[in-house]
Amino acid sequence: MVYTMAQAMRSQQELSIAREAQLMYRRAPTFTPVGQNLRRWRGKIKGGPRSKDEFLVEIIVPPNFPAQPPVARMLMPTKHPRVDSESGAIHLRIVTQWQPHYHVYQVVNSIKGLFAREPPVADKTREAPKVKMPQEEEVLQQRYQQLEREVARLSKKVQDRDERIARMAAQIDTGSITAGEVTDEEELDALIMPTDAKERERLELESEKLAIEDLLQNLEQKFDSAEINSTEYTKLYKRYKRRLYQIDKALEKYK
Repeated sequence: MVYTMAQAMRSQQELSIAREAQLMYRRAPTFTPVGQNLRRWRGKIKGGPRSKDEFLVEIIVPPNFPAQPPVARMLMPTKHPRVDSESGAIHLRIVTQWQPHYHVYQVVNSIKGLFAREPPVADKTREAPKVKMPQEEEVLQQRYQQLEREVARLSKKVQDRDERIARMAAQIDTGSITAGEVTDEEELDALIMPTDAKERERLELESEKLAIEDLLQNLEQKFDSAEINSTEYTKLYKRYKRRLYQIDKALEKYK
């Protein structure tokens, strides 16, 4: 069966959304999907490190994610300089400067950091919308298991595709098949899952860069919320920035 380019892109996007959901379950456990929709997440965020108030937030993942950033909004009337009083939209730097390698859980972290710096205030003059939160532990466990199965299924598809490309590359090398006989599907697969050693090295460097950027963002949030002191912050910040510089220099040869 020959997949069209649109089908291949849909499969890749499904895998991307499933992986994002995994990260949300692990790194933003206070958030849960609305029903079984992995593109809508709701959760509560504290109104600052010393606040007892919790604010209900919704994050919507758009159809063309990760090219387009998620949308974050308050689901309860809130007074805050970065929250639109009418729509409840939360104006975040990570959203305005969005990069395709960012993750949904990082938006949650950004909101936590924002509220730690500038605590929100509940607007009790307006009526809060009625929102149901699926919080039962058994339901969450079932969803997580379902997600694990979906990720395994999609990962197997990508693995099978990669093995097929490797076999075809060997056939081309031995002359049993010509490069002109490669189908559009196989060309697309080769772009999605490169087998070239240099390309894998580039992807590994980019993955490490993403991890370092994530560490830097979490470091800033911990410092803003007074979880670490200035000495520790400075030491870790310099270490992460130095490694980030080394990675950027290593990536220059691939440009």
